Amino acid sequence: MADRREKRRSWERRLAMAGAGLVAVILLPAAATALLPMPSLELWAIGLLVLEFSLVFAVIAVVGVVLAWLAARRPSGRRVAVVLAVVNAAMLVTALLPAVSAWGTARAYGVPLSLAGYLDGLSTSAGRGPDETVRYARAGGEDLMLDVWRPEAAPGAGRLPVVVNVHGGAQDAPQSPFPRWDAWLADSGYVVFDVDYRFFRPYDWKSSPGDVKCALGWVVRNAERYGADPARITLMGQSAGGYLSMLAAYATAAELPPSCDVPEVRPDAVIAWFAPGDATAEVPSPFRLSETVRRQLAEETWPLADEDWKRASPSTYLRPGLPRTLLIQGGRDILQTAGYTRDFAARLAQAGVRHELVEIPYADHQFDLVWGGFGSQIARHVVRDFLNAAN
Repeated sequence: MADRREKRRSWERRLAMAGAGLVAVILLPAAATALLPMPSLELWAIGLLVLEFSLVFAVIAVVGVVLAWLAARRPSGRRVAVVLAVVNAAMLVTALLPAVSAWGTARAYGVPLSLAGYLDGLSTSAGRGPDETVRYARAGGEDLMLDVWRPEAAPGAGRLPVVVNVHGGAQDAPQSPFPRWDAWLADSGYVVFDVDYRFFRPYDWKSSPGDVKCALGWVVRNAERYGADPARITLMGQSAGGYLSMLAAYATAAELPPSCDVPEVRPDAVIAWFAPGDATAEVPSPFRLSETVRRQLAEETWPLADEDWKRASPSTYLRPGLPRTLLIQGGRDILQTAGYTRDFAARLAQAGVRHELVEIPYADHQFDLVWGGFGSQIARHVVRDFLNAAN
């Protein structure tokens, strides 16, 4: 009986050792995608998901530590078990750091983070589609489309404020790539117009922001049709869309005309997520931006003549009286470094532009992909506060 019990315990400890090793094998590559330079955008995107779901990996690491401790009770193989315990404990600490950072940021902004909503999926689906898809212009032989999102619940009396959303990305894409944000904004009491535009053309810096201005003019002309208030418009964009939003909002029609025949529209506010404000600035490549990815992105960035880079920069048009601006930035952004956005915020202040900068220290570029992540939870809170103050 004693021999049988001892054999069972021996097998249990071996299984615990194998389990602790399996956990380490899972965690180490996952951590590498979030911490080290990745050779492709696809692997970088995996690292983004690892970062945003780090608490899941923290739970896995706890399991690994417990299994390694159980395995260490067996004299043979104890040294290996101790090594596995140390590795999994290190992964646990690493996985907890983003959450701890997020809690500190959330406390500073008075954001109640939700553990229940942490695993609430991605923002690439909304459970419903837009209320309408319409063509707002035809330019350069292309139909320019926008999606209209309205509140599901019937609004009260009066027209609703407007959010014009401009998507980002490193390639041409249709409107509403992250529809959950559109649906959330609409159900928060806004009429949302998510617009497509002609993607950056070689040696042509005016077409894309001109299309955004064209969409703004279309929205004003058609506001009554959708119960929208043309006097309360916020222009919002992510990454390249944030850059275009600032450029379209800051430059006058004389400096940058719309690409179609519409009146000049100056939005009341701008929200720019991890967006470049000065195309002429030298931005250092962070450690996690591999040379392969840097070249891939450089090839996809539209080339301009040397004299056009300044004119294509939102910073060129800074002056008092510009729309109030909210900058949302991730502290670990590999494409739009946090220091670069801080510098641009300082230029806004110097120019007398009312603005806010919200930096989420652990977050990477395009963290808004993860709907339930702490970064997106914080962003929803500050965006709601910013919009309420504007309206």
